[in-house]
Amino acid sequence: IAGLPGNPDCWRSGFSWQECCNANFGPEGNAQCFDMIYTYGVCCTDASPGLASAVPTDCRTPEEVPSLPRPLQCLGTAWVPVSDWEAFFFAHQLSQVLGTSFKGWPDVMVILNKANASSEAYKASVEDCALGLAAVLLHSLPGIESSQGQAGVQRAYEEVSRIRSEVSQFEESDCRWTRMVNHGMFAHYPMLLGIDARFIQQCPPDAPRIFVYDMKGIADQPLSCARIGFWASEVYIDRFLRHSPCRVLDWRKADLFFAPAYLTCWELQKTRGFTLAEKDQSAQALADQVRDLPHWKRREGLDHVFLFGASAWQLPRWRDLFARSIVLAVESRPIFDCPSGKDVYCKHCEDCFQPWKDLVMPPVTPRPVASSLLSHSKPMEDRQYVMAWHGQHAEAADEEVRRAYTITNETVRLELLRNLGRLPDVSISGPVAHYAAVMGNAKFCLCPKGASSYTSRVFEALFAGCVPVILSDDVRLPFDDIVDWSSFSIRWPMAITDMRLYNYLHGLLVHRLDH
Repeated sequence: IAGLPGNPDCWRSGFSWQECCNANFGPEGNAQCFDMIYTYGVCCTDASPGLASAVPTDCRTPEEVPSLPRPLQCLGTAWVPVSDWEAFFFAHQLSQVLGTSFKGWPDVMVILNKANASSEAYKASVEDCALGLAAVLLHSLPGIESSQGQAGVQRAYEEVSRIRSEVSQFEESDCRWTRMVNHGMFAHYPMLLGIDARFIQQCPPDAPRIFVYDMKGIADQPLSCARIGFWASEVYIDRFLRHSPCRVLDWRKADLFFAPAYLTCWELQKTRGFTLAEKDQSAQALADQVRDLPHWKRREGLDHVFLFGASAWQLPRWRDLFARSIVLAVESRPIFDCPSGKDVYCKHCEDCFQPWKDLVMPPVTPRPVASSLLSHSKPMEDRQYVMAWHGQHAEAADEEVRRAYTITNETVRLELLRNLGRLPDVSISGPVAHYAAVMGNAKFCLCPKGASSYTSRVFEALFAGCVPVILSDDVRLPFDDIVDWSSFSIRWPMAITDMRLYNYLHGLLVHRLDH
């Protein structure tokens, strides 16, 4: 690393000055290399005071390493070099700031394959970097699931427990394990794998008994599918019910039948590379699978439950299939018929959601996001900003993101940027690296609609401890028949997203101080 042009701290995750900063990529370098912290200015200019502070730093000094127990030193082996361990730990540290989807991850499965190249290689890795190997195994569980199934996941999870037990006396003294590894990425594993302590409780006598269908390929690989962020409710609800003490294996004892379908994962991952015809054929096969459920005819589907975890209800013929069934959905006005041309917008279904039988569910707030928001939540009197919002919008730099907001005619986010973004005591802009810190420093958190009516920002605001200000005229909030949303949130008309909003919120704060 020493002697390379630019900031050497930027090249620890596998990137290089040549592939990121070369003039052939234009005046701002290769955009694929950069994010909110690793910017062109930070990485491609000569390192100067203050630049290194923008990127991760090791929690231990070189002088401390020789005094550490040998399994914590991570000096590298003939199979896994020290640079691999550094890239892995620094990427995990950075993910705690930028989120887990940032671009700088090394190929963790490659590191695992190097460590597992032979029994000798594996033994050497345990002796060299035990908790690093445990973290690599945990990080790789979704990939192991894809290649080896649930049996492989179980073996790997047990191996992590074995490694940790061998070095348990050192675990708390390994700052890379305790501080740099993003454990929030793994916190949901016990629930998805059925080993969460909640699952050993008894089912209450008056609770409904649930039969969960085995939907095979449409509801497998929960670990990898759970990585799709706030669309992952399809995975979490399935796994919660599947491992619940209220689940019954005898369908004759069931009050309700749940048919899990990871439709968003199917849309984003499993159909990647499909032609339109192949995707349609696959979707029709999924609909046929639902139609042929063996216990459907008992009550013509009236006791069957389905979940749509995204803004579009991705299943052909669902209106016919679920005419009498219970639909759980995060979006009560699903998007459909999205165009490919300009100045034509997606449509929203106004009568798909039937309140007499259907329920709105909250979207998932990923565990790392929730933990970060909670940890940055300040007391209300110490908060600096009147209001805050940061996110993507219809004028984003990324073409795909821009199109997603344009074809759904999303405008309220642009109004926020144009009308309120320059005020001194607000924080409004596109995505920022320190998102959780900003949210936790705001009294009101703005929750504008995105591509559809529902917004995960409402729940992020609750974790951050700020008052949600909902800017989505048509949103139906979860459990609104029993939750009094007006007691802890504000609904504001999208048409007046201007200084009237600021003055209203500022007036509430003044009134609170006066009383």
